[in-house]
Parts: sequence; structure tokens; C-alpha cells
Amino acid sequence: MYARRQGGKDLTFDFGAGLVDDNLLIVDRETGSVWSQLAGQAITGPMQGTPLEAVPSIQTTWRLWRTLHPQTRVMTVEGEEGRPYLYRNRVPGVAPPDERATEHDTSVLGLGLVVGSEAWYFPLRSLDAAPRPLELEIAGQRVRLHYHPDDVTAWAEDAEGALLMGVMAYESGWKDFHPETRVYSVE
Repeated sequence: MYARRQGGKDLTFDFGAGLVDDNLLIVDRETGSVWSQLAGQAITGPMQGTPLEAVPSIQTTWRLWRTLHPQTRVMTVEGEEGRPYLYRNRVPGVAPPDERATEHDTSVLGLGLVVGSEAWYFPLRSLDAAPRPLELEIAGQRVRLHYHPDDVTAWAEDAEGALLMGVMAYESGWKDFHPETRVYSVE
């Protein structure tokens, strides 16, 4: 995901309503600006055009995260109804996604990755048939790609095991922002 400091203070992001170019929108609480996940910048509001600082992360289920990192502690914040929530949805009248909903159309979902000057898209349907972990060279760099189909999770690391900037995205959305992308397929 992304982080951005404004005037020495962190911005706090919540889910926005809808998609733009098949891409997730987020809204910062401090200015109300709307940000595009794949564009990496504010697309409307007082911070329009301001870029975000990219921070590598993994989008996964709590089940897989807990398996990989059993010592994780969870911080919760009390919500408006007095029960904890992990995020807020800034759009009045629009309910946040159901935490139990796990269905994704994996035929068009995958991991988008930029290494050096090369953009790649790894469709989950291709990763189903690929070795795990998948090791390949991109832009002269060794990359190890991990995929856990039961948790609809994929991420990439460099040769030293450092997390690379990647994002789970729909193929059409990724290609809108990276038209020269190479699409991985199992031969």
C-alpha cells in the first residue's frame, strides 16, 4: 500500500467508494482527498496530483498472516458503534466490505510488479500452474514470487528476501496504468 506524510503528520486512509479504471480508491481522513491505488497519487481534492511514497506490503488474509507471523499483535480502534474495527469506510451509507467475503474472480486477478523499468503482471490463473515459489529474473534482478491460492495472496521478494513493491490488482486495471506490461504465463 502507500503512505504519505503531510506537514510532518501521517495521513490516515480509508476505503473509498467505487473504482476508477478497475482500481481501488482510498480517501484520506485529514483532507478528504481521493487517491488511486495504482496511480499512486491523489486524483481529486486538496492534494490532487500529490504522489504517495510507496511502501512494500502484502495483501492477505488474517489466517495466512497469522501462520507466517504467529507472534503478531493486533491493534484495534473502537468504532462508532462501540465495537472494534480495523478500518473505516469514509462514504456515508456505504457498508465496508464483508470481512467474511473471500470470493474474487481469480481469472482476472493477479499480482502487478514493477522491477527496474519492467512492469509485469502475474495472473493467479497462471500462478496456479507455476512452481512455488516461482523464481525468475526481471530487469536483471532475481525475483522470488510466493503464491497461496487458498488465501488469494501473492507477493514478490528480491534475492535477499526483501519485499518488493507489488499490488494485487485486476488485469485490466493494472494494464490501464502499465500498458507496456509483460504478462506471465506458464509455458
